Amino acid sequence: MQEQHIKKINEILLGYFCGHPLLDVNATKDNIPLVAANVQKSTHSFSEGQLLYIYNVFWGMNKKALVVGRYRRKHRLILGVCPISSLSNFRLKLVYEPTVISKLHGRYIDRGIFIRFFDLPGEFINLRDYIQAIS
Repeated sequence: MQEQHIKKINEILLGYFCGHPLLDVNATKDNIPLVAANVQKSTHSFSEGQLLYIYNVFWGMNKKALVVGRYRRKHRLILGVCPISSLSNFRLKLVYEPTVISKLHGRYIDRGIFIRFFDLPGEFINLRDYIQAIS
C-alpha cells in the first residue's frame, strides 16, 4: 500500500510540478492534483463526513489546512481553513470538477502537501532528501 502511494506521489511531482515548489492554478487546466480528506469532527463551516480538498497547509503550532469544499448550510463551494486534527482518510486525488478548479483560480498548490500527508520510506528522513532523490 505504501509503495502505491509513493509511486503516485512521484508521478504527480514529476508530471505536474516539474521541479517547481508551487503549481499555479488557472482556467486552462482541466485537472489538478489535490489531497482529499474527510471531516472527522464537524467545524463551523463543514459537517462530519464531508469531502474536502487540501491545497496548502499552515504547518507549525496551528496545523491548519487551506481547503475547498461545500459549505454545510448553503451547499456552495467555499475556500476555508480547517484544523488538520479534524480531518481523516487522507488520499491523493486528481480533481476534474470545473467548479473546484475555478474556485482555486489564481491560487497555488504546494507540492509539499503530497509528501507530508503520506508515509515516506524509511531511508528518507526529511522532505528535501526525498525531493532530491526523485528529481
